[in-house]
Amino acid sequence: MGTAEEHSVPDSSLCMIGVREMAFSKGKRIEDETSRRIVDLAVNIGCREGADALTVTRLCRELNCDRRVIYNRFRDIEEINLVVAWRCNEELMAKARAAVNPQDSFYERFLALIKAAFAYIYEKNAYFQYYTALYRITDNGVKNEILQEMMQMIEDGKAAGDVCAETDGHKAAENIWILTTGISGMLAANRNYRYQDGLSTMLYGVQALMSYMKRKKEAEG
Repeated sequence: MGTAEEHSVPDSSLCMIGVREMAFSKGKRIEDETSRRIVDLAVNIGCREGADALTVTRLCRELNCDRRVIYNRFRDIEEINLVVAWRCNEELMAKARAAVNPQDSFYERFLALIKAAFAYIYEKNAYFQYYTALYRITDNGVKNEILQEMMQMIEDGKAAGDVCAETDGHKAAENIWILTTGISGMLAANRNYRYQDGLSTMLYGVQALMSYMKRKKEAEG
């Protein structure tokens, strides 16, 4: 087990500082294959076992290296956690956007985005949710890019007449995100819970919300 310093969660006011910076050692930036190996291992440990398991001691043991190898590339475990969050965010957004066909209808595009996000979160395992909290911090609270993407899609749907104008895009996206991360987390933590069953349950809830938006739109018409 690592020290209390290794386990501490980044202060919210500092969370986004340096997220896109790999690391510095005495002002000199180091980006190499070792840095990538450290991040790959950190993503695997953090998402599958939780932030408490992600320590410099653990990284050194699994990489069979001295602590200086880590500290020559990253300031501390807090920075590594931020880089893990950034990596997960980048991968999630890339997979979700790639799954969307711009020629499809609003609801087909929205479901494709959700399915891709669900699959990625399931793949990353139960502790992924911790890292979503590090994506972006604003005066209005914690937000992440996939949530913002869903909110924007709903707002675009409202502008195009596909979604009821009275729909609260933030609440709708937030509820869908809770369904997606909650059920994918349950799947990852329970080997007896089959992926297809979890996907079906999640889609049932998402489609219920979408039907509500549709019904309100139809009632307006």
